Amino acid sequence: MRWEDPSPGRVVRGFAAGATAVFGVAALVSGEPRAWAACGAFGLMWAGWDFLGEYVLGPVSEWFSRLWSGEAGTARDTDDLLPTLHDTIRLLEHHLQPGVARSVVVQSAIRLEEIYRTVQGDPVKAREVIARARQLVPDAEELRHYQ
Repeated sequence: MRWEDPSPGRVVRGFAAGATAVFGVAALVSGEPRAWAACGAFGLMWAGWDFLGEYVLGPVSEWFSRLWSGEAGTARDTDDLLPTLHDTIRLLEHHLQPGVARSVVVQSAIRLEEIYRTVQGDPVKAREVIARARQLVPDAEELRHYQ
């Protein structure tokens, strides 16, 4: 325990650890069943406080702190949930195959064409996507204005 800046959690943990050790030594010396019971009770309090602090109070206090400071629900919490551009391309490419609904093929081709042409700057891939979609859905009105 650091004595310069003891937090309340450290004080409780230190008290429970010290009481466990004191009653453990007393139980060994005296053999008194009440000392063994006290040692066990303080040991359970020590372990319980660690569990409570680690898995209940810690996460709840972090969440409340983010909520209070206005950081809850910001990009810091949701960065891992958003798909990357690579994930989006892979998903849309997977939709350009036989057996997929017509509307899904058309919308996927349009989105992929936009991504390849504008974001990645690859007009050749953009034309290939439209050509593949036309093979799958030759009568699609939505694809007629693409060259």
